[in-house]
Amino acid sequence: SNRPDGLYHNIYLIGLFVSCLYTILCHCLHHIHPSSLTSIVGNLNMLRTASSSIIRSLARVGHPVAAYPTVSSIPSPAIVVARGMTILSKDSAEEYKKQNYTTRMAKTRRPVSPHVTIYSFPVCAVSSITTRVTGCVLSFGCAGLGIVEIFGGSGAALSLMQVIGESGTLVAAGAKFSVAFPVVYHYLGGLRHLVWDAKPELLTNVDVEKASYGLIGASVLVSSVAMVL
Repeated sequence: SNRPDGLYHNIYLIGLFVSCLYTILCHCLHHIHPSSLTSIVGNLNMLRTASSSIIRSLARVGHPVAAYPTVSSIPSPAIVVARGMTILSKDSAEEYKKQNYTTRMAKTRRPVSPHVTIYSFPVCAVSSITTRVTGCVLSFGCAGLGIVEIFGGSGAALSLMQVIGESGTLVAAGAKFSVAFPVVYHYLGGLRHLVWDAKPELLTNVDVEKASYGLIGASVLVSSVAMVL
């Protein structure tokens, strides 16, 4: 009681801070296995006892202790478990790996975000994706003709086209459309982007949708004409 009045207060705050820090570390280091909950509960009880002892010592020397918090205000592991805390043991981790995403989400009763297979793409997105797909088709087609010409000798690509053309009307028409549509669509799509670059005011929802329908329709029309020639 002969010590400065603030000394007991400082000792109490330091002890409470160390106790809380120790409890948090126990949760972080030992939450992996469920059996560690017993030791955590024991540590919390020990800290509550120490906190109560410090408060009684402060009360004996005349310090007001009603406003002092205690370690008992820290939530116990039992409360955390009741809220649904996930404790990953070795066995539960192996079981977790066996479950796919849909199964795990079904157990939590939380909705799953929509997948692209059930998402309705707007015509603008379909038009943009088709531009990229036709570009890839043209690249692989040109590369394929080059490989045929290299390994088949001079005139091998031309001979291949003649064979396809003599394979019947249906095969020849399908081959013509398969070549004409990527060329026409990708070319017109490039022109559309040039117009948008020159006149960005045309990039509105209504105008882009109209341009997408026009691009698809014009490409199908031109490719159909090329198919019957």
